[in-house]
Amino acid sequence: MLRPPLARLAAALALLPVALFPAQAEPAVKEIITYYDVSGTTAAELRTSLSSLRPTSKKDGHGYDGFTHWSVYWRYTYRNGTPGCTIASVSSTVEVMITMPRLAANAPAPLARAFTEYTEKLLLHERGHGQNGIDTARRIEDGIRILPPQRTCDELGRIANALGESRLKDGASLDVEYDARTQHGRTQGAHFP
Repeated sequence: MLRPPLARLAAALALLPVALFPAQAEPAVKEIITYYDVSGTTAAELRTSLSSLRPTSKKDGHGYDGFTHWSVYWRYTYRNGTPGCTIASVSSTVEVMITMPRLAANAPAPLARAFTEYTEKLLLHERGHGQNGIDTARRIEDGIRILPPQRTCDELGRIANALGESRLKDGASLDVEYDARTQHGRTQGAHFP
């Protein structure tokens, strides 16, 4: 049994981590999947259809069977006080736009099954890109939340937005690294045929 002063100390220490480490940011996420229709009665025909209809990346000019683009938007409010202007609250929204192929015409059952397996793995890969956007939003929120007070709210706003823009660039490099590591989903089983 703890003595009363030790019990108070234990209770205070139990609350300390919560005060030092605020809850992790949880951005609002909106995922939109659009499809382009492909067809074929053989794997070769289906591959030709995929290759001719798939989206092209604006970043590198290459075509990919699946493609993900994410955007992060952040908002914050200020609090003016004795130490200066501080961040009162911060939140973010992530929009994840995924483009995927869809089998449009009747294909032989084995080909349709193989294509379904492929698109399931491709979607898993594309959602990994979306996760990079979500992780980036968390880093933006967490970084803005702990910014030190500034003399003016305009100054704090400039710093907060510069932090957000910097972390967006880091997030874009996460997508490049992810594609290199997974060979654009190939190591995750996303290849057809």
